[in-house]
Amino acid sequence: MGAMMNAGGYYSLLRWQSDPARGEARNVAVLLVDADGEVAGIRAAPVSAISPRLHEQGLLDGILVSLDRRLAGSERPTVGDLREMSSTLTRSISLSEPRPVAVGDFDTTLSTLYRALVSRPGRSSKVLTKGLLLDRVVRAMRHAGQSVLRSQYVGDFLIDVVIDAPNPTLGEVLSFASGAQNTVPIENDAGHFLYALERLQRGGLAVVEPPPADAALTVREAHARVLRWFGHAGVPVQRIEELTPNKPLQQALDIAGV
Repeated sequence: MGAMMNAGGYYSLLRWQSDPARGEARNVAVLLVDADGEVAGIRAAPVSAISPRLHEQGLLDGILVSLDRRLAGSERPTVGDLREMSSTLTRSISLSEPRPVAVGDFDTTLSTLYRALVSRPGRSSKVLTKGLLLDRVVRAMRHAGQSVLRSQYVGDFLIDVVIDAPNPTLGEVLSFASGAQNTVPIENDAGHFLYALERLQRGGLAVVEPPPADAALTVREAHARVLRWFGHAGVPVQRIEELTPNKPLQQALDIAGV
């Protein structure tokens, strides 16, 4: 249950501008603090819904994680902190000036602000794209207690998931369930990942969503081909539902050398 406050609070909107030259920005998260600075929270849109570009997703994810940790810390941000952040975040990522809002139940107020100002109804996808799968993989790994970076360059290679550890493990996310008939980009991603592991001398794991049973034969063949590549390279492969319990995830990490 959310905190019952029957008091006031302030909210700010985090905005993302992919192309500053065009001047088009969209709301990607709402931050809410109570007037006394005792409770704070953030509600953000799925990263894959904000930008289709993997590197931009990594930048956005890092900012959102940093804000979430700050709002959840022992020293809660105040409306003054929101004002200070709004004056410093002014380029691709910006924060609006805090505005007052009545707060009864804190979580309900945060959810209401999110639905009204951030979410985009009717845009949910019925197919599991790479971006949506990556959202779920990152969320599952963090829920299992792993420190995860999303879409980061490691050396010269853009990696979907970097699992922070004494010897960081690299993760690849592939979806054959997106409905796409052209699997060449998926195979290219798999080849890029395997080459990166070889060049970087790092352990790796892959989360691969298989095609549905009624998928075209070429898609099913491509899926089997990629699994063979990973098998020959000794890269453990799991499906997203296998990442939710901590035990199977840790088994994969053990195989990968974490």
